[in-house]
Order: sequence, then structure tokens, then C-alpha cells
Amino acid sequence: MRSFGILTLLLIICLALTPAASAHRVHVMGQVDNIKVKAWYGGGDPMADAEVEIYTIRDGEEELYLTGSTDEEGLFFFTPQLGVSEYKVVASAGGGHRGEEIINLESGVAPEEDELPLFIRVFAGFGYLTGLAGVGMIISSRKKRKEG
Repeated sequence: MRSFGILTLLLIICLALTPAASAHRVHVMGQVDNIKVKAWYGGGDPMADAEVEIYTIRDGEEELYLTGSTDEEGLFFFTPQLGVSEYKVVASAGGGHRGEEIINLESGVAPEEDELPLFIRVFAGFGYLTGLAGVGMIISSRKKRKEG
């Protein structure tokens, strides 16, 4: 019991004589410099030189913020306004091609399901048509059995 008391006293003395730790001041700042917008067609080709309109959304009201056009890779960058966390992006190109997306900086953009590449969609379409033709052939053969 006596050794426990001595150890406790030594611990208190060590803690009392330990100098205060010196630390550097630390600053942390988050910043969104640019928002990247990517526009592409259904087959995956970029919408080069597409017209882009950016609208700010405040209290459900949309206001045109800026306009521009995409580069050859279908990319467009813009700097968000301070105090605005929601934007509507509209990209349009010749021939009536148009797409729009809502960007919410607080909750982010929910990634859409990636569209299947064109060759897979064509292959799936042929499979669907082959299945329909097979069903039609089964129905036709059953009708011929009943008649004959």
C-alpha cells in the first residue's frame, strides 16, 4: 500500500512539472473552385460545342447565372456563387438534343445509372426480337397441330 502511495505522489509531481505542450495553429478551409459539367449523347459521344445555361435556384426560383459552351470533350466548368447551393444545368445542341440536371452542392448529384454502350443495346434488342419470333413460332406450331 505504501508503494502505491509513493507511485501516486511521483505521478502527481511528474505531471505538475511537465511543461505545457506547444502546438502550431492549424487552419482548415474547404473550397469548391469549379463545378465540372459533362454532356454526352446516348452512345457515349461527347456533346462538343453544345450550348450550356446555368441557373441558380434559390427558394424554388430559377435565375440565369451564366451561359457558355462545352469544349470538344463535352466539358464545361463554372465557379459557384457564394451562398447558392443548387443549380440547374441545361445543355443543348443542334437537332433538338437537350439534357438538364439539377446539382445540389449540399447533397451532391445522385449518379444516374450508366447507360449501356450502343453495341450492347443493339445486341439486347436483337435478342428481344428473337425471343418474340420464337414465341410466335411456338404459337403457330400449336395452331398447326390442332388443325392437322
